[in-house]
Amino acid sequence: MRNPLLNWLFYGHLWIALAATGLSWQSTFLSSGDAGLYPVHAFVFFATLGVYTLHRLLSYHRADGQPDGRRYRVVSLHPGTSLMVGAAGIMAAVGLAFTLPLRAFWPVLLALPFTFFYLIPLFPGGPRLRDLPYLKVVWVALAWTCMTDLTPALAISAAPPEPVLRFCFTLAVALLFDLRDVDLDRRQGVRTLAGTRPALNRSVALGLLLVCAAVSFVRYPPATGFGLALAYALAITIGWKTTPLRGEDYYATAVNGMLLLPPLGLLLLG
Repeated sequence: MRNPLLNWLFYGHLWIALAATGLSWQSTFLSSGDAGLYPVHAFVFFATLGVYTLHRLLSYHRADGQPDGRRYRVVSLHPGTSLMVGAAGIMAAVGLAFTLPLRAFWPVLLALPFTFFYLIPLFPGGPRLRDLPYLKVVWVALAWTCMTDLTPALAISAAPPEPVLRFCFTLAVALLFDLRDVDLDRRQGVRTLAGTRPALNRSVALGLLLVCAAVSFVRYPPATGFGLALAYALAITIGWKTTPLRGEDYYATAVNGMLLLPPLGLLLLG
């Protein structure tokens, strides 16, 4: 992936920010029937872009400029620009936050510690949340559930439509990503299911995606349920093909792209 535009799309965190935005749109549509776009969707986009860019930049500097993996390609080549993008994303999210009703803020406040302490020690010399055994994926899924389901739904005066399904879905994607990080996690002393029981890790991820497909199919009206179930079925196919031997380009494009499948299925078929 030598194209600069593709590098910024997939490794500059625009792809994952678009996925978070799509999932937030899915939640507002399922909860209200309104297919419109609102400031809360832009809030989710810029918050995701800012947080992921700054997290990657922080990881790069903590590795003394010699981290492993293509995921650091953009921040290593363009550290100054990456810092500007991350800071601009956070500033835009903060500005958009003032357009949201107060009830939408409690999920954001809940997601903040999961986000901040994921890479920052809980106390000086203490562990980060990602260092706690087998829980790294849980913090990621909780933060994504808060930001892409609870916050957008509450922002438009509707009950969050599927926090349990959203948690299961994002947990499944996070479990698959842990297959990519096995060597890095072992070097850092982080115990994950992917590192100790990779076959079980993959089975749990696929099982969670199957649950999402089945529940969506029976829970929602026929067209909506079929669109979502088909999207999760495609995600299962990607998950089935996901192994530790896959390169980082595969994870950056296909596995991150799984997050876009449900909103696309809903948009095209639901």
